[in-house]
Amino acid sequence: MSKKKRRKPRSPGKPLRFRQDPIDERVLILLNGTRIRQPIIGVGLYLSERKRVYTLTGIGLRPKRVNYWKKNHYGQLTRNGNHQGENYPYVNYHGHTYRMHQLVAMAWYGGIPEGYVADHVNGDIDDFSIENIRVIDIAENFRCGGILRRLRNAAIKRNEPSLEPKNINNEDLLEIFERTKCMMEAKSRRKKREMFLRVVEWYLGQTDVG
Repeated sequence: MSKKKRRKPRSPGKPLRFRQDPIDERVLILLNGTRIRQPIIGVGLYLSERKRVYTLTGIGLRPKRVNYWKKNHYGQLTRNGNHQGENYPYVNYHGHTYRMHQLVAMAWYGGIPEGYVADHVNGDIDDFSIENIRVIDIAENFRCGGILRRLRNAAIKRNEPSLEPKNINNEDLLEIFERTKCMMEAKSRRKKREMFLRVVEWYLGQTDVG
């Protein structure tokens, strides 16, 4: 019986060269000019604005892999009767797990105050670029999540891919969120639906003009 050959460990490569930002001690500047910022003081993780993660150790600065771990039964019920959600992209560091959208908020938006959350504008949890992350209160996060669900359903019912949130640019999504605030005042589902459809027609009119 043949023995399996052990794989040789990959060489970590040479550490990346950088210089310290003279103004912000939490910012490092790579040779190509990219600025990376430390989200948590005392934790050797650094983030760029373009979904790149680095770790600073005693042997230098190196890129770090982000983990994307999807559940195979997304949306199905658990034994406790709860819907299974997706797992947020994350990195492990010294025995701790850090979610990427939260790190982005801590690195580039000054942190996450109590009662607030790091929100994905288009609902795509795999997109933790700085443009797709914002810090909003829990109630607004819940409301906008409902609007995203309505948009996804409308995209399916109308066979209109342009209504899928991932296909809408963030500027238009933020405008849709603003225009649908009036739905909070409506008491009936029918009225809420009418208000939502008016916003949908406005958006489709905008895209037709573009």
